[in-house]
Amino acid sequence: MIILKFLFFLFIFGVVAIAIFLLSVWQQVKSGYRHFREQGSQQQTHVDGNVVIDRRSPEDASKKIIPKDEGEYVEYTEE
Repeated sequence: MIILKFLFFLFIFGVVAIAIFLLSVWQQVKSGYRHFREQGSQQQTHVDGNVVIDRRSPEDASKKIIPKDEGEYVEYTEE
């Protein structure tokens, strides 16, 4: 009978230990998820030197800069 009580308390202790472990893992996952979401919602800008601001319209910005007769084909000769 004493062995049965010991096994019962050992079982209860194991269940409580597993529950505490799973709770701590869940809190770590929640904390990481919250930190990830907070980082995504913050806009961070880092300026390292010169900044170029393009104020052209989208149509002008999407135009080709290189003429049509240049840059399409490069002849390669092996030495």
